Amino acid sequence: MKIPHSERQKMVELILYSHKYEEETVKRIADFFGYHSSLLNIEKKEAEESITEARDTLREWQAEAHEFYIIVFQGKRIGFLHLWYKGPQVAWIEDIYVDEEYRSQGIASHAIRKAEEIVKDHPDYTAVCLDVVPRNENALRLYYKLGYDSVNIITLRKELGENKRDRIEKIFGLKFKI
Repeated sequence: MKIPHSERQKMVELILYSHKYEEETVKRIADFFGYHSSLLNIEKKEAEESITEARDTLREWQAEAHEFYIIVFQGKRIGFLHLWYKGPQVAWIEDIYVDEEYRSQGIASHAIRKAEEIVKDHPDYTAVCLDVVPRNENALRLYYKLGYDSVNIITLRKELGENKRDRIEKIFGLKFKI
């Protein structure tokens, strides 16, 4: 049975991270990193190395000016959302992850909207930004659909070793590998 949009929205919650969720969250962060590596056909790290990196990242995401949330759907923990208040007016949705079996159901959309409401409750915050890897076309479409249609910063990267980016996109008349 398909759950109506309005009902699904009520079923998505963001709860502040607690250490009792550490092991499942570390696994999700490692999966998140693995997914981004797969976008460039980069070999996944060894499980132990990936978990260690994820554990270190989780600690960083709990530092001052960060808020880290667990995404809950129908009472089940299924992902995370990381906010970072980088300056006095703009917050960033740094990372969002939904378990694979729950994707394409509008859950990330609802989580992002809830994060926007959280940011609105912080005095003086006037905008929310996010970064997206250009190859992550599903994320680009989602964010655009949610109103993220203003280009703020373009991050350019120079590979110091082999460049595995094999697609070319034109931006402002210049060719970039993505």
